[in-house]
Amino acid sequence: MSEIYLVDGSAYIYRAFHAIAPLTNSKGLATNAVLGFVNMVHRLQRERTPERLGIAFDAKGPTFRHEIYDAYKANRPPMPEDLREQLPWIKRFVPASGLTLIEQQGVEADDIIATLSRRFAREGHKVVIVSGDKDLLQLVGNGVTMFDPMKDAELGVPEVEEKYGVKIDQLLDYFSLVGDSADNIPGVPGVGPKTAVKLIREYGSFEGLYEHVTEMKKSKMKEKIIDNREQAFLSRQLITLKFDVELDEQATACKIGGENAAELAEIYTELEFNSLLNGVDRSEKLGTEKFHLIHGMAELEALRKELDAAEQIVFDTETTSLNARRAKLVGISLCTSLEAAYYIPVGHINDDGSLQPGQLQEQVVLDFLRPWFEGETLKVAHNLKYDYTVLKTAGLTPGGKLADTLVAAHLCEAGRSLKLDDLCVNFGIRMTSFDEVTGKDKREGCFAYVPVEAAGNYSCEDVYGTLTLWQWLVPRLAEKKLEKIFWTVEMPVLPVLAGMEIAGIALDTSVLDELKKEFSARLVELETQVYAIAGHEFNIGSPKQLGTLLFDELGLPHGRKTRTGYSTDVKVLAKLAKSHPLPEKILEYRSFAKLLSTYVEGLAAQQEEDGRIHTSFNQAVTATGRLSSTDPNLQNIPIRSEEGGRIRQALVAEKGNVFLSADYSQIDLRVLADYSQDEALLKAFRDGEDIHSRTAAEIFGVNSLLVNSEMRRVAKSINFGIVYGMSAFGLSAQLDIPRRDAQRFIDRYFALYSGVQHFMHEVVEQAAKDGYVTTRLGRRRALPDLQAKNRNQREFAERMAINTPIQGTAADIIKLAMIGCDRGIKENTLSARMLLQIHDELVFELPKEEVARAKPIFKLAMEEALKLDVPLVVNFEEGKNLNK
Repeated sequence: MSEIYLVDGSAYIYRAFHAIAPLTNSKGLATNAVLGFVNMVHRLQRERTPERLGIAFDAKGPTFRHEIYDAYKANRPPMPEDLREQLPWIKRFVPASGLTLIEQQGVEADDIIATLSRRFAREGHKVVIVSGDKDLLQLVGNGVTMFDPMKDAELGVPEVEEKYGVKIDQLLDYFSLVGDSADNIPGVPGVGPKTAVKLIREYGSFEGLYEHVTEMKKSKMKEKIIDNREQAFLSRQLITLKFDVELDEQATACKIGGENAAELAEIYTELEFNSLLNGVDRSEKLGTEKFHLIHGMAELEALRKELDAAEQIVFDTETTSLNARRAKLVGISLCTSLEAAYYIPVGHINDDGSLQPGQLQEQVVLDFLRPWFEGETLKVAHNLKYDYTVLKTAGLTPGGKLADTLVAAHLCEAGRSLKLDDLCVNFGIRMTSFDEVTGKDKREGCFAYVPVEAAGNYSCEDVYGTLTLWQWLVPRLAEKKLEKIFWTVEMPVLPVLAGMEIAGIALDTSVLDELKKEFSARLVELETQVYAIAGHEFNIGSPKQLGTLLFDELGLPHGRKTRTGYSTDVKVLAKLAKSHPLPEKILEYRSFAKLLSTYVEGLAAQQEEDGRIHTSFNQAVTATGRLSSTDPNLQNIPIRSEEGGRIRQALVAEKGNVFLSADYSQIDLRVLADYSQDEALLKAFRDGEDIHSRTAAEIFGVNSLLVNSEMRRVAKSINFGIVYGMSAFGLSAQLDIPRRDAQRFIDRYFALYSGVQHFMHEVVEQAAKDGYVTTRLGRRRALPDLQAKNRNQREFAERMAINTPIQGTAADIIKLAMIGCDRGIKENTLSARMLLQIHDELVFELPKEEVARAKPIFKLAMEEALKLDVPLVVNFEEGKNLNK
């Protein structure tokens, strides 16, 4: 006989809804309950591998229990609207997954489960009820158990009897006496769990109690039992499960199978569950009849006519490494239409290192492709910067018009995953994975060992998929008015970023060696101090042990609880540090530990053979358009602390060169002035005033000459906090001042800059209508949560509506500045190299004698990057290291 699982679907829905934080798709549809439900079902199938499975739901409308007692479940609040709207998706998912969905008008899921469990048990099957609902524990026994997935516990008769203190066949009596406030089942007032157990043990059953109640000693409890006899029997009737629900043959089969991949794909696509979508095999492998291997010169020459007539060349490089600068070229694939794709192998080898037959020399191929790749023909690739760098390093620099489908997809907000494989699933294309083509070969440069033919099919798939994606993206860039930002900002800055990555920045490891010794010694010292204050040793790196020490041993006030205990994050420790010395020492310890591991040791580990470190700049990560830096992250080296400054001293200019830093002055606030058209803000920037001092003078009501550094600090926090939609609560926490003072400062700020407040209201209102905001150059960010019913979600989206146009426009300006500076270097034949972009700052390396000539070129490029109603101002600093 088989093992049959019966899932309490209605309970699953609520658990899923509350287990996952509010989540919506780009259209504002709540999705957290669906995602949680799907994940719970998948986990159940994966970990318990049921042979048969049925999922029961409560049907809409009243049940027979409401006819018996119209106040049944009357205390329950109505289902949250953002949960209700998800129910149809959940009920589509179940049958689409090949699972049995069961619901019946007039009865509850519990009654369906009761009917099926008794029927299956009589037939000799093992039945597992999946729920945490105590009412269903009545069914346990005779081959029926209950599995609670939230507690990962399976309950049989012994576990239930131990939990409630009564026999399994007395459980209904117990529940009838105790009642259930959640379902508005009254029970007997005053009879709690302990009393119920005592009464049932003494009188044997519910009926036994009422048969002998008159024999009880006079007491208030006796009066309650007698007075509420009718109510107690009503409760028993309401709690009693129905075992005779009429169900159709399909429901009673509870079979698993017949997954509808197309339906699942439609559900996951609409709800934007991209990781789940990847697991649905609705796509098909491409045929290889349009894929062609180029073995020799004759076949290569035959491409000439097609390339001459091409509107675009879509290409992809196959290499030996994910590091584009170190990668060796193995082959190039290309196509000009979806009619044919070609693979040109140049570096495939056998296991003994010898070249596989049927390949062309790399230089011959590069020279052949040069006229088109360096010419004006549009070149398209997915993650183009990688392929651009590979070819540039090999001696072929793609020129003319470039298009990166990864960046375009990011701009169009095409999906949470920007991997080509994932995006192509939307077009029904199932790509061959890297592991498939390499056979999970773990050797360095493993792709070089792939047979030419298999590599050709794999690489041709990539260009075919990329062109399919590009043809889909082109009209969407136009529809969303993203063409300007794509063609005038993102694509021109791409080769600039590639050049910066190739250049890298020199590292003085002797500085890091000294810091390593010093920071390590300081950590030992801090560790000793921490143990002395704590009174004993413990694992400082363990949040759980630290929480036990702070909150249990020391009795300090705790905040929010995480899965592993109470939070000991920076905010919590900073607050506790005001009343106890230990948290302050912990914060200092953590700071030095991070500086040591992330920067001192981390930077040294990433120095390459040329003595430099080479970060990667990412265009398709942030929603605002800001560049991010990874491997290593050179944008987040602490700048305000003394220790951070010393780490920056390890980043040095080569001998004979200096660094020239060009930093925008208060660019976010200047963009805010331009957007808000606030007269006071516009005038202050046009007159060249110190905006922080001016704001301080106004909010503190003093003459500008009397503004001190503390006043200016407060004003600076407010000026920049407004840009990020900071509330009085946030400002009070940042400045460590009472909330009423923070609110007073904000009120005075808006009295001074009323145009800013008007802009904030206006942009949120317009975004709520449109569903998105844009920057000055048309960069777009969808904000579906502006319609969210959850207040926290909605308020966060409102802050993003205010911040994105400002920060996004500032990001566009710095990219335009990079393009302009790069053009200035080339047109003026400077030997300067742009190395880094750190927020609003550009860092150049150049000969000392070239600085005077370079400054006005960079100043013009940066200050004229985008015309605003206030001037853009750039400040320069010069030095031998990044700390100046």
